[in-house]
Amino acid sequence: MSKLSFERLRDMIKEVMLSESYSHLLERPEFLDEASILKNKYPFKAIYIFGPAGAGKGHVSEYLLNIPKDFQVSNPDERIEEVFPVFGISMKFANSEEGGDAELETLQQKSRNILQGAERAHVANLISIANPLVFDTTGEKVQKMAKRIQAISKLGYDVAVFMINVPTEASVERDVKRKRTVGKTRTTDISQKYQKDVVQHNGYYNALESMDNVTMLSSEIYNNIFNLGTGELLDKPTVITPEMLPDDLNPEKNPDALKKEKATMEEAIKTLATWVSTPVENPAGQALLKGMRSLVKKSGGKLGQNMNDLVIAMANPEFQADEAILAAAEHLSSLGGASVIARKAKTGDVEKVAGASQDAPYLQQAIRGKKELGGSTVRDMTGKTGPRRGLTQEESLDYDDLLVAIREVLANEL
Repeated sequence: MSKLSFERLRDMIKEVMLSESYSHLLERPEFLDEASILKNKYPFKAIYIFGPAGAGKGHVSEYLLNIPKDFQVSNPDERIEEVFPVFGISMKFANSEEGGDAELETLQQKSRNILQGAERAHVANLISIANPLVFDTTGEKVQKMAKRIQAISKLGYDVAVFMINVPTEASVERDVKRKRTVGKTRTTDISQKYQKDVVQHNGYYNALESMDNVTMLSSEIYNNIFNLGTGELLDKPTVITPEMLPDDLNPEKNPDALKKEKATMEEAIKTLATWVSTPVENPAGQALLKGMRSLVKKSGGKLGQNMNDLVIAMANPEFQADEAILAAAEHLSSLGGASVIARKAKTGDVEKVAGASQDAPYLQQAIRGKKELGGSTVRDMTGKTGPRRGLTQEESLDYDDLLVAIREVLANEL
């Protein structure tokens, strides 16, 4: 089989990204009536599901926890299953340390990085409209993920966290049976780090303990080893044997093992149901939600669906006078995601113009940075005032911007 060169891959990706037939991979969220901020059932809610490969995160989320369908799942690696086959790239990840093809390994990893960038841009758009989200990831890097949770919480989201575990042997076996595999070495490394940092050291319980607006769905990590209906050890997608388990989870040595896991799952289901049905409690999220909804009503539906609109609204005196809209914009300002710039107009009045800065990575893609316009401002565009030199305009991240950004990533990465 002939190898795919980096140059050819770059050309193919550009061709596909430009084609309408495959544009769904990079589609922005459409503000349909059902997705309106006025009708969003679970605004500013995010769930993090952590677990090593083959832990059954998707199955547990859908069939046990019963997370509402309104929550959109973010799992960057799922894009691999859509994109790699289009370009003829194998989903069996090569590992040069195990004697695999080094060039193929590089190609796969670079392509995966590109798709992760696209997913981040997509999630940034979803966050900017307060969409409820599920982050499905392995989570073995505790400090890295704790920082992400802290960031989205600071923005305004209520966060729920649930952890799942399976024996390393099960992770390896399940990885082998998948269409998309990362290999025994990588799967083992991820699992062992998870066992040490997440399970043994209670990583997330310790890292998130002092964080506001974070709810642990259960007081214990859920071991996905039993069929809770039959009480037997799982035999799908792979067999869980007593030999894989420590004594406290081995039903042959601990008759209460099943009872403990059932109690953990029941606790998680109950906690999640209460958390989901409770309106956002994060004060920042409350302020943003109130401001966005007020802006939708005051603008006749033209603004407010995206929190970036709060930035634009600061150019309009009518919106500035609305306490809810102003408070929401000031929250963005306090994060560094949007700085409120006060300047003296020719009349001597102080003018508020919202901008975006570079020190808030969780907002960088949801809110664009300042753009020098010479003699034009947002107010000029709205017809409210005449032109003034040296002010800044803010523009929301639109679909074209997203495509440009991703194409730049494609060009740079390859």
